[in-house]
Amino acid sequence: MLGSKHKKNRAGTSEPKAIDPLRNLGVQDDEDVNQMLQGSSMVKVRSAHWQKQRTLKLLEDGVTVWCQSQRTFSRAKEQQSFSVMEVECVREGCQSETLRQMAGSVPEGCCLTVVFKGPRKSLDLLCSSQSEAQHWARGIRTLQERVDNMTHKEKLDQYPSAAELNP
Repeated sequence: MLGSKHKKNRAGTSEPKAIDPLRNLGVQDDEDVNQMLQGSSMVKVRSAHWQKQRTLKLLEDGVTVWCQSQRTFSRAKEQQSFSVMEVECVREGCQSETLRQMAGSVPEGCCLTVVFKGPRKSLDLLCSSQSEAQHWARGIRTLQERVDNMTHKEKLDQYPSAAELNP
């Protein structure tokens, strides 16, 4: 059908055209977002003594960041991912209390803190390089800005759970 939003699948039935969230956000060619999609190995820092390896990766929906750890406890399962819509801000360098205490022992440019809205604890991360930390900080900010610029209807169409986060 000419001009239809539906396309024929192999079975010959009509199905809705797949939504490409990254294209809808206009970030499919963004270098920072592409680095986030590839994923990065980082160290989650809670104190000078509690530091755990984590792999962070942006999922294909363009707003969910998956945090993979070696062990998964039932309580931690629900906090293995976060949405950029839940992020209040991203601070580069040793800006959190925990990272400031470690300032002399970790490279300042390799650190970043993800501060969440609400009661969730901030996420202090030590990246393998300064450029990796910058990609993640800029990427999260870019995605937040693009989602913030969407209309309420666009958010609901693309991210049905966004209604709870951004009414």
